[in-house]
This record gives sequence, structure tokens and C-alpha cells, in this order.
Amino acid sequence: MKMFQKEYSSKRGILFTIAYALIMAAGIVLIVLNPTNVVLYIAVALCLFGLIFHLTAKKRVRKSIIKTLSKMNPEDYCCTIYKNRIEIETIIKPKEEEIPEKNDNNDNKENSDIQEDEVELKEPTPIKSVFKFKDDPLDFSEDKISLYLVYNRQQIYCFPKRCLSEEVQEKVRSHLKKMTGEELV
Repeated sequence: MKMFQKEYSSKRGILFTIAYALIMAAGIVLIVLNPTNVVLYIAVALCLFGLIFHLTAKKRVRKSIIKTLSKMNPEDYCCTIYKNRIEIETIIKPKEEEIPEKNDNNDNKENSDIQEDEVELKEPTPIKSVFKFKDDPLDFSEDKISLYLVYNRQQIYCFPKRCLSEEVQEKVRSHLKKMTGEELV
């Protein structure tokens, strides 16, 4: 997540930081020139608050996302990479609290038959995402622990290196770099 924030939100973040700092510096200069103007003190205080709020935003966003993800059940993924597209299937499992419990009360034969029918669970159906390399806005990057495929600067698909052999990592890396237009280093 830090990699994503660093790559996609750092330019905007730098601009906001510079803007807050410049406005705050201008306010401080004006306070020195006219120390009786209360509005300038309020403006500098607001700029300081905005600067601190902005500088801590990435950490707050990461904590919020991690908290949300920790409440979710783990999902299974299956990725198939073709020459001109990539298909990622997401298999969402039901949460434990969503799985109905069998009632062992055999007071009424009819009710127990109905309850057994109700307990039957449907197999989770995979959600398939298909991305075409030439048509969809895809970016590829990697760090020490994962390979990342980023769709439209909003969705991140992470391929942990611990789950891939060195040979598969190299094949995936070279193909995704080639198809997303990233330079091979």
C-alpha cells in the first residue's frame, strides 16, 4: 500500500504541502508586519492545521484500509495471463457468521426436514475480471515482497513473491512489463 501511495499520490501531496507552507509563511510575514491583525493569526493556525492534517493523511488512510480488510474473510484468487489479456478470478467465501447452523432439535420431523434443506450452502461463484493489455489502463511495478498490477490507478492486484517460483516471477515480470509499456531494467 505504501508503494501505491508513494507512486500515485506523492505529486499531489507535494503540491499540497508546498501550498500550505507558502500560505503559512506569507501569513507569518504579514503577522510580523502587522501584529494586531487577528485574522492573520487565524489564517496561520488554519494553514498549520491543514498542513498537519495533510501530512498525516496517508497513515490514517492505511490504518482505515487495514482495519476494513481485517474484517473481511480471506478470498481465493486465480490468475491466468494470456498474450493479450489477464484474467483474475476472485472467489469470495461466506463469512462465518453468514453460515447457518444446523438445529439438532428433532421435536418435529417436518421442521427438521425443512431446516436441513435450508442449511444447504451454495458454492461460491468466482467473480472474473478480464483486463486487455492494449485497451485497459494498467501499470506494473514491484518491490521486495510482491509484484503489483494496478488498474486505472484505483485497484491493486498483488502477486506475493513467496507464492511464485523464481521462474514464474521472471516470466510474469517480463510479460507484464512488456505489455504495460514499462521499461525493462
